[in-house]
Amino acid sequence: MTPGRWVLLIVTVLMLIFLLLNLYYRSTQQDIWKQEREAEQVAAQAAGLVHITSATKHVWNQIAWIVQGTDESGEDKMVWVVGDKADSVLSSSGISKDQITEKVLASKPDADIIRVQPGLLDGEKIWEVFYKRNETTEKYYYEFYKFSDGSFITIYNLPSKFSDGTE
Repeated sequence: MTPGRWVLLIVTVLMLIFLLLNLYYRSTQQDIWKQEREAEQVAAQAAGLVHITSATKHVWNQIAWIVQGTDESGEDKMVWVVGDKADSVLSSSGISKDQITEKVLASKPDADIIRVQPGLLDGEKIWEVFYKRNETTEKYYYEFYKFSDGSFITIYNLPSKFSDGTE
């Protein structure tokens, strides 16, 4: 085979691999994308959203989608969607993501915040803060705060592999 044919063969094989990986990725994500679209439709109908900025899936003791967007009058809203039921509130009626982040860092300055997201805990609108701290070992924590006023609800720590301090 000539060098030109080798290049053509290698490019064809690489494109085929890329195509197969793309098809695999799309097939694995298809159900999640469908759930997200359905949650966005429920939220748009319930809250009159005309522009959706984000949709976040939160799984704790129930599955909820939190859809953020703006309505016809330009007001920012957050809509908690569970199944085909939606509960909409103005974003300004609760504490913001940045305020929760500042609150956690004020009480735990050594915390390395990994994620802050809205969610539902026992049917209550919350902010979930997932972070790690380097104590005797690296430990991970979930803290929950009320969306309405930012008051602390509860904390869960994940046991570390070496939680007894041994290595």
